Amino acid sequence: MTKEIIETRKITSDEAAQCASEAIQIIGSIQPHGFQLVLDADTLQIVQHSSNILDILTAGSSASGYPELIGSHISQWVEFANIESLAALSSKKSVVLEIKESGRVKSSDWGCFAHRADGWISLEFSPSTGSEYDSRVLLSQIDNMVALLKASHDETALFQTLVGQLQEYTQYDRVMMYRFLPDWSGEVVAEAVSEREDIKYKGLRFPAEDIPKQARELYALSPIRLFADIDAKPCPLEPALLPNGQPLNQSLSILRSMSPVHRHYLKNMQVSASLSLSIKKGDTLWGMVVCHHNDPKVPTNDVVSQLRISGELFSEIITSYLIPAEKIKRLTYLMNAQSYIEASFNQAKMANISAALFESVLLKIQTITQYHFIGIIYREQSYILEGSSFLRLGDHTIEALKNLFSTPDAIYFQSEKLHQEKGEIPGLNGMVGIAMIRAKVPNDFYVFIGKEEVAKSIQWGGAPQTVNIVIENNERHLEPRSSFALWRQNISGESSPWQEQDRNLLEIIFNAGKDFFSTKHSQMRINQLEQSVYFDSLTGLANREHLRSFIEGLKEQKHITHVSVLFIDLDNFKDVNDFMGHETGDRLLITIAQRLNECATANDLVARLGGDEFVVVLTHQILPDPTLAELIADKIIQRIGEPILDNAHTLVITPSMGIISEDVKMLDFNETLKQADIAMYSAKNKGKNRFHIFDHKDQDLFNKKTILTMDLRDCIAENSLDIHFQAQVNAQKHVIGVEVLARWKHDNFGFVSPDVFIEIAEKNNLIYPLGLQIIEKACFQLAKWFKRKPSVDFKTLSLNISPIQLIEPNFEKDLLHILKKHAIPENRIRLEITESVFMKNYQTAITALSNLREHGITIALDDFGTGFSSLNSLWKLPIDEVKIDKSFVSSMSKDDSLFTMVESVISLCKKLNLTVVAEGVEHSIEFNILRGLGCDIYQGYLFSKPLSAEIFEKTFLEK
Repeated sequence: MTKEIIETRKITSDEAAQCASEAIQIIGSIQPHGFQLVLDADTLQIVQHSSNILDILTAGSSASGYPELIGSHISQWVEFANIESLAALSSKKSVVLEIKESGRVKSSDWGCFAHRADGWISLEFSPSTGSEYDSRVLLSQIDNMVALLKASHDETALFQTLVGQLQEYTQYDRVMMYRFLPDWSGEVVAEAVSEREDIKYKGLRFPAEDIPKQARELYALSPIRLFADIDAKPCPLEPALLPNGQPLNQSLSILRSMSPVHRHYLKNMQVSASLSLSIKKGDTLWGMVVCHHNDPKVPTNDVVSQLRISGELFSEIITSYLIPAEKIKRLTYLMNAQSYIEASFNQAKMANISAALFESVLLKIQTITQYHFIGIIYREQSYILEGSSFLRLGDHTIEALKNLFSTPDAIYFQSEKLHQEKGEIPGLNGMVGIAMIRAKVPNDFYVFIGKEEVAKSIQWGGAPQTVNIVIENNERHLEPRSSFALWRQNISGESSPWQEQDRNLLEIIFNAGKDFFSTKHSQMRINQLEQSVYFDSLTGLANREHLRSFIEGLKEQKHITHVSVLFIDLDNFKDVNDFMGHETGDRLLITIAQRLNECATANDLVARLGGDEFVVVLTHQILPDPTLAELIADKIIQRIGEPILDNAHTLVITPSMGIISEDVKMLDFNETLKQADIAMYSAKNKGKNRFHIFDHKDQDLFNKKTILTMDLRDCIAENSLDIHFQAQVNAQKHVIGVEVLARWKHDNFGFVSPDVFIEIAEKNNLIYPLGLQIIEKACFQLAKWFKRKPSVDFKTLSLNISPIQLIEPNFEKDLLHILKKHAIPENRIRLEITESVFMKNYQTAITALSNLREHGITIALDDFGTGFSSLNSLWKLPIDEVKIDKSFVSSMSKDDSLFTMVESVISLCKKLNLTVVAEGVEHSIEFNILRGLGCDIYQGYLFSKPLSAEIFEKTFLEK
């Protein structure tokens, strides 16, 4: 056998994965210094054994007289002090079982470790004699060690004491305590060596690939690993497989034989025997105690048992004493720091915001946190401390810091290699480590702490991430590194690592600073409100409070006898905000305010109530002058209606105005404004861009709408709205669908048009519950028809959906819940929407409709031709059906242009695979024309009016 190392180089990621996948034990074998028996847990008969057992037990004598191993009862070989303890064995931990001297396996020669291995009982026997150790030495020291461990808060001294006592007890040449770091490399934190060792590893770091992931997982499970002689040939288990056809699970085995990779690794370190203990922090592997010897070494069963107790003791101390002590120390510091930082900000609340104020606050924070960089960004201001220098850096610094967050949702960022990962921050070039947090509300508040570069040196026990490439028996493969010589790694361009305590401090600064700015912002807001309590902040006009004061003060003016109040609302102003943005809308309002001032006299008052509502109060010194009020109103309408040039756009806005004239003595602020408001709505209802003088008929109409609004709430609460059904037929006049129509018969006003109560519902946030009730009733009725008439074959139930319903976040979920409740297939439902749904919430509407279609629900575009959509835009919309408005259907036989339009719609929809429905078909001539053009579905009085459920059933379902 020949072996040649041909290359030692940096390990690649693939090679690292290969190393990590290497077996770390030889399955189906044990080390030959002991022997193993595997029992059936029910019968206690031997089902597997190590091949060396008879040689060991019959050394120097004949094996005659010994029974066959396989199938024999364990009592023929071993007599246990308490055989019932076999039934209580665990699959998570090996335990020492007491055996008697009277069996073939004698207690004077052997000790027994036992555990469950996937249901089988594993018994491992190690020598009890021939040891130079006295197990009582360690036992006598345990009480002293416990006291020392509990009292110690100095990790270095504690760890060194532990390894020193273990080395003295075990007499291994080297005992190291090895702690895992976050990257799973290991640092030797304590070491005790015999006189035979010249090389010292304390303080060195060993690469993570020395103990790959699968090894760490096994070490976390099994607390002790033993390698008595790396040159000893493994002893196989016989038979190789258990009765269930599987190999023995040796995860907890103490005698298991280590892999060739592990053997090579130890040989390269000049080690002939090793013993290692796992130290855990809870369920996580914290580190190990590793014992190395330059000659083969077989520790006795008692020694192994006591060392395992020591490992468990170390784990307990680390978990119960060292970590809590460190936490208490850290929490004490954090509490003191929090108190100091909050006090610094609270004192600052008494002063005005200034650079000097923040310099003082940040310097105080620095004294307790010791960060070289501390920064606060609020809106467009930065307050930054670098060392002892206070900086106020500009937009380029603020922008670079904000850009560190990779996603809009990220609120925390940290880096120890800022220059390498993100680049330098302008103006803060010396900051290479940063931890930063930002607020979602307000979204312009940031706090960061930063560190300078820390040039550091790591001493490795051999170069990390290296591998030997060898040729052995003409085959190329990987082998553990052969060099453990000191290798120093110098690291630059990094800060010291960020710890949990750093984040805690950052959050303390952040929360205290956020509270400070919230308080200061509230104070400034209060001052602004106090200064502008009577004036509108945008336009400079009088506000509502000023208007109230002005009107009530007129009663004290003897030379003023009457007033006229002009209530002005801008027509379609919301469209300006929606389509051109609120900044454009604000500029428009400022211009309107200026024009209103131009139309008023010095004795009048112009006020903005809010939004796009304005009031002009005209004063009359003798008698009310309606003519003057009308002249001013005409002037206002003309002046406001003049084009407004805004950047590259020319805007034209019109007003609707209500006028009321009153005796000053009869003035009531709220009532006067309400009546002027009612008159304004009358002007809007007459076509907008005009004024209307209040009379009592307006009040009656307003009162009716108010009553309808209140009664509609009751109607919805009582679920008393009716629904009717109108048939949809095909070219053969067979019913293939039905549209659901809501009907409301009021006790006092009789039949209320859907146009009226739907508008009321939309304006008063009632449309969503109303719409769900209509859907619920319709689905309930459809389910009844399905149950009574399984032969019901019309394909779709069409439901009208308000734009407000569609964009409600829960609409899809609520609709699907109703369908599931009544067992209505989704593909039976067709939602009818109007073109207005796309005007103000285009993308939201597109997304909502697309999601509904994914469930099989179809979409119809209702009243096509009356809105803004063109034929060219149909292909962009997520729809399945187009309904031609009845106004086109009823006139197409008399108007060639309307006929051409209907023809074009049908032709284009055919090309786009859209179904076409004609609404309002009332005469045969319309039906025949539409059928000739290829229309798919027809709806109108020619076939049926909207009918109650009972009449619809008798008319169409009982044939």
